[in-house]
Amino acid sequence: MSKQQLVSSFNQLESNINLLCQLLQTQQNVKAAVFSLPETLKGDENNEVSSILVDKHTGSDALTRAIDLFTLLFIHKKSELVSNKAAIRLPGAICLAPSLADYKRFQHLLFEINQLKIEIKQIVTHIDEAHRFEFIRESLHGLLTLNTYRTLTSVVDPDTIRFGWANKKVINKVTQEEMLNRLQASLESGRTPSHLQREHWILQLKNEIQLIRSLPHDCVLKTQRPVKVQPIARVWDKETQKQTQYPCATPLLIFAIDKELSDIKLGELADYHQDNIALRNRPKAKPVELLIPRLNLYIER
Repeated sequence: MSKQQLVSSFNQLESNINLLCQLLQTQQNVKAAVFSLPETLKGDENNEVSSILVDKHTGSDALTRAIDLFTLLFIHKKSELVSNKAAIRLPGAICLAPSLADYKRFQHLLFEINQLKIEIKQIVTHIDEAHRFEFIRESLHGLLTLNTYRTLTSVVDPDTIRFGWANKKVINKVTQEEMLNRLQASLESGRTPSHLQREHWILQLKNEIQLIRSLPHDCVLKTQRPVKVQPIARVWDKETQKQTQYPCATPLLIFAIDKELSDIKLGELADYHQDNIALRNRPKAKPVELLIPRLNLYIER
């Protein structure tokens, strides 16, 4: 994959996003509500979050905030005080009653945008992890990859959209060979974390490589990366008696085609308080032991 492919796909993406936002701004029949969350400042990325206070925005203010997020693709477009490592989230929904011609344009643009987002992510992730940062920096300096990869969700004629919070972990099995390759690539890349001296970093990597090599060949390794609390949307369709849950880091685009806008009910996103989240039917996990904290790497025991 070449830098030219990445830049070309990104330019197409940016153009289509701009066309989508222009089309959104021309709509006359709009009902919108979004919920802004506190910004994560630099240095606060790893702080434990026990509560999140939300602010509700409606109407044209909600639409403007949604457009601002859809078009936020570079670091230099946001405050220097805000962390570049933390995802920017704006849960909510933009409900539209477009003409048939505009609805077809929306569907075409959303399909193209999401395909390009997937394509860009594939181009970047096919680059070896040790060289990925340099590849992005040389191709599209300051790119916000999380915002760029994040696809847009659209729903037609739901009955209700309610919002809530979810806690989860991202768990992946990895082999010894994969971990050794990853650590060796870090050792050979020449890059050192800013908070460490190079000799300490090299020693740490060599110790981690030795630790992985010393494990039994049949061991089960897992990365368990904790993901901070996420806003979600629960969309209910009365006709099919079906509820669908969506991640809601960006506002859903809701189209009223056979329904009136007034038929679609938008719920509220309550403030998050850790003590109020109930754990439901969580499967019993096998016991694990933490091996390398910085990689969230565990071994089953």
